[in-house]
Amino acid sequence: MTLVADHAVECVQSAGAGTDWSGFAATLLAAALAAVVAVVGYIIQRKIARRSERADLYADALGAVEVYLEGPYRIRRKTKDPNNWSALSSALSDCKTAVSHHQALLRLHAPAAVAVAYDQFVNAAQREAGPKMTEAWSTPPLKRPRDVPLGVGYRRSNSDARRAELVDAMSTDLAAIGSWWRLTR
Repeated sequence: MTLVADHAVECVQSAGAGTDWSGFAATLLAAALAAVVAVVGYIIQRKIARRSERADLYADALGAVEVYLEGPYRIRRKTKDPNNWSALSSALSDCKTAVSHHQALLRLHAPAAVAVAYDQFVNAAQREAGPKMTEAWSTPPLKRPRDVPLGVGYRRSNSDARRAELVDAMSTDLAAIGSWWRLTR
């Protein structure tokens, strides 16, 4: 270890012998400035990437609940084919799994306000769409293509209100992350 330190001192002394220290200081200053610019650039790049990743998470989480809310419509459009019933049931099961997955991700990676608002959105969707799905299974299967447009939408005002609150919470979080010039967050 001392050999390395001795060699470093010797290099500095030989560099200083007969050279201009102002040139050496300018080189050090330029290197320090380059390091600062690199670190600041990295921090800004990470904030931008983090915001983009969080926005993707939020969009996927919203989409999972929206698929759940479409469940009654999908069930009402069932055909007489038992394979169709199985496919619908499987798709709805996958949807519920996706919602649970996103609830866990938001609890881990989002502010508490977003996770709580998402849970409220999920609960509202389950209260509104769940009974409608049960009801839709008891309707007769479609017989003609002209029956596909159902003509009547299901009430989802509570889900829509919770969704609006969730989007506000998500927007607030993304705005805070998106302030790339605020390096303290």
